[in-house]
Amino acid sequence: MKRFFLVFLTLLLVLSAASCGSGVANRVYDPADMEGMEVGVLSDTASAGYVQRFIGSLNVRYYESADAMAADLRAGVIDCAVADEDTAGSMTGLTSGLRTLGTPYVDEEYALALSVENRLMLSNLKDALSAVSGQLSRIVSGWESGGYEGEYEFDSDDPVVTVGVQPDFYPYAFYDEEGELKGIEIDVALAVCEYLGLRPEFAAVEPGMLLYMTESGKTSFSIGRLSPDASNTDLAFTQGYMHSVQLVVVRK
Repeated sequence: MKRFFLVFLTLLLVLSAASCGSGVANRVYDPADMEGMEVGVLSDTASAGYVQRFIGSLNVRYYESADAMAADLRAGVIDCAVADEDTAGSMTGLTSGLRTLGTPYVDEEYALALSVENRLMLSNLKDALSAVSGQLSRIVSGWESGGYEGEYEFDSDDPVVTVGVQPDFYPYAFYDEEGELKGIEIDVALAVCEYLGLRPEFAAVEPGMLLYMTESGKTSFSIGRLSPDASNTDLAFTQGYMHSVQLVVVRK
């Protein structure tokens, strides 16, 4: 009987230890708690781009795999991780003791923007986005998983449109090693223009200047992580071409 009791007690202690996870207490209960924390992200992902906006208030650690990031989070090396829905689901599903916060780090819908006076272009862009929606999904998922190689055909006689972009955020819009504009936003604009029979010329603008260029009509339309804003009466927006969600993964 005594031996049975000792075996039972040992099993109980093992189960109790397992339920406690790493034994390192969670300190992040809301994205607002992340200031000054050690935050993990996967390199060369949209998550890395989003947290870079707050480097200084966040201490960012970069990882090459979700498994390594999950292990460090559980062990207390980092306080939390920022990841897209698929990566966050992989981390919490395969590593015990982790969960996602109920409040996302990012939850934004992005649309094309243009001057409110350009009503014909607005109608055309809306039609094009609906027509190529399947292609847009492939563009977004391709870039989020490492890259996308799209092929587009334009004729030299096609009317030219100026597309405003802000190439400062991988994988949305950036310059590759050859100095070429690449990314989700570039491919979305190319797909839309190809459908409409228009030849795009990209106008790369400095941060903070994209809305000015759009409002003043210096671009035919702009793309650049722009969320529809009903309060801006100088701009018109299409329906969304993508929905970006970034979650915060923490210890239980």
